[in-house]
Amino acid sequence: MNRRELAKDLQTRIQFENDEGKQEPFFSSFMLADDTLKLIFQIIGNELQGGGEVSVAGFGRWKVRQTAAGLRRNPQTQEMVRVAASQKVRFYPSTALKAAVAGKSSSRRRPPKRA
Repeated sequence: MNRRELAKDLQTRIQFENDEGKQEPFFSSFMLADDTLKLIFQIIGNELQGGGEVSVAGFGRWKVRQTAAGLRRNPQTQEMVRVAASQKVRFYPSTALKAAVAGKSSSRRRPPKRA
């Protein structure tokens, strides 16, 4: 699924009840849903650029990770190449997301004990 498909899905799924009790789409146009997604991604990117961390409960978190400089092997030529230190964005999925992808229940709470 790409951003455009995600925006289209967002536009069709999110609805609200108007004054007459009818369901209407929250996003009146595809462009509004797409612009909302672009804004969310821009906010996440800006926070990561500033060295921060973005965490979405039940989904996961994004974090900037430092990589060390050093020698790495070029897999095609087997030659050792010097690589500079850099920053990489790392995504850590939540336990609930991992369970959903695996098709398991994501409930972490224990059932109450019976007397």
